[in-house]
Amino acid sequence: MAKVAFSPRLGEERDLPAFPDSLKIGDKIPEGIEFRSVLRHGSDRVRLDDYRGKYLILEFWSPTCTGSIASLPELEKIARKYPDRLEVLPLSIFSEDRVDEALQSYASLAAMQLPMVADASSLRAYFPHATIPHLIILDPKGVVVAITGMEDLTEQNLELLLDTGVSAFRLKEDRRIRLDPNEKLISGSPGLANKNIWFQSALTGYIPDVNGSLIQRYEDFSHIRIVNMALYSHYQLAYSERSQTDYFGTNRIETVGFGREEVFTNKSGADYRAWMEEGGHVFGYELIAPPTANPYQLMREDLKRYFPEISATVETKKKKVYALVQQPGKTFPRSIAEERSYQTGPIGVKMTHYPLQGFVYHLNVVFLQSSPIPVINRTGIDYPIDLELEAQLSSVESLRQALRLNGLDLIEREEEIPILVLRKNSQPNPIIP
Repeated sequence: MAKVAFSPRLGEERDLPAFPDSLKIGDKIPEGIEFRSVLRHGSDRVRLDDYRGKYLILEFWSPTCTGSIASLPELEKIARKYPDRLEVLPLSIFSEDRVDEALQSYASLAAMQLPMVADASSLRAYFPHATIPHLIILDPKGVVVAITGMEDLTEQNLELLLDTGVSAFRLKEDRRIRLDPNEKLISGSPGLANKNIWFQSALTGYIPDVNGSLIQRYEDFSHIRIVNMALYSHYQLAYSERSQTDYFGTNRIETVGFGREEVFTNKSGADYRAWMEEGGHVFGYELIAPPTANPYQLMREDLKRYFPEISATVETKKKKVYALVQQPGKTFPRSIAEERSYQTGPIGVKMTHYPLQGFVYHLNVVFLQSSPIPVINRTGIDYPIDLELEAQLSSVESLRQALRLNGLDLIEREEEIPILVLRKNSQPNPIIP
């Protein structure tokens, strides 16, 4: 199984430089482009020239990006709606084996009939990008008419294009400024190599062209750096600290008195960028503190100082949970393995000499982060164990079945658990203009 990689909201692929032969809107794609790694197709190869005469949507996606995986069934619906005028061809730079593994692992993809191109790095050279899904639309003559995101692939935009040839799709621009993880956001000046900073706290608003990110380092001095993340994420970190038990995911945060989409949104792509650019939604924060200080306590104090109109409290409330429990009569021995390992993939997890709470934390942070119901460990297992599950970890039912085969269970019930409550009063924010 492959180790899980944490990804930003839109998903990422490996960086590529801007190629001199990259194509833009109005350019005609070269003839003779052929792919020989293709799945779910009647032939062992796909030629783009064979699609001439219809509009063609090319979508770059990745088996490691849940957002682009979710887009594939939507694209197939579009292909079925306009079979005489439109074709859809998903492409991935990943290997054929890796693409096939994803197709077999997700129930939403298993029944799909679209051809799937793998090893498509050669075409990506014509359309370099940093985030996915990344969509290219070619007209019946092979001319690029749109480079856009999934959020613009609406019925209105498609029918306008198919009926009139006019493109109303916004241009997807993957602007990015790379930040060195070891560089201080505010104080990183090349003019003074060693500033010997013992303490620093800073807040920024939205910084254009920089991806959202969070970095924490504690080797010597504490260093927390947040860039372009929604306000609730700052409170989430400050109050969750490094706890794997009381991690305040979105399903354990309540907001009172805030406007719609004021602190959080489900928008993506160009819509998400527009939301950030409105101001007052995403912020950056940096803290440098000596090892004797609790960085999260300092962060909580800073949030009170920066946002006096917001109060944050941890309150015990009754809430629906998925309780992870041991089945009656089942026991788990302490692992006797000498080395600890933890691996997850699309179809399960394998842990050796690893704490069960770490797996529960991973479920809440990654695989079930969109679930309205948090997972709570009620097994009483507070020592490292060995466990292997074959399940789709983002599916509660699949996970429950695998747990039951291994002496555990996932029970939906109500419990009183700590909840982070954010309340906004009527005071104006002195920071946001």
